[in-house]
Amino acid sequence: MLNVLLEDMPEEYEGYRIDPDFRTGILISMCLSDPELNELEQRLVAVNLLFTDKIPPPEQAMSGISWFMNANNHDNYDGVKQSEVILMDYGVDQWRIYAAFMAQYHIDLNKVNMHWFIFRGLLDNLSECSFTDVMQLRQKKIPSYLSAKEKEEFKRKQKIFQLGKTGKVKEDDFTESEKARIAEFLKYANIKK
Repeated sequence: MLNVLLEDMPEEYEGYRIDPDFRTGILISMCLSDPELNELEQRLVAVNLLFTDKIPPPEQAMSGISWFMNANNHDNYDGVKQSEVILMDYGVDQWRIYAAFMAQYHIDLNKVNMHWFIFRGLLDNLSECSFTDVMQLRQKKIPSYLSAKEKEEFKRKQKIFQLGKTGKVKEDDFTESEKARIAEFLKYANIKK
């Protein structure tokens, strides 16, 4: 396990040179979640972004991608259920991330060179800000104690910042007015649920 306090940040993976810049990590993250690319295309783009000189054999290259994207994570998430809700998107959240780094760390992400592991460590440890507030809103369940009007308002706010889901859309994801419009459409189209 790499220790940022004691070790230099790596610039190679198992003897293969990598581009460790945080922008490379962002691009890899974006390509691996790009619905317009199939899985093979995602992997090819990610490998070509990360490895700068020679590319390792496929299995080793994919291990390198996994290592690069996750090596900074030292928390123990074994046995913790992963959320279906997508919590962040580097394209959508770019200004919230940029503003948070400027405000909290005085780092101009548009100008600085920074290792991906350092960037992720700082990103994962941001204090409360608009970026962390939006991430909390995206993942928070609607409290049962809220009135119907408050629940509608909560759903409306979540919808503003919603990124999507990793799985199927559920009926609970829609507001009452959206459910009514869907029911009307299904009735009009003569489609039985």
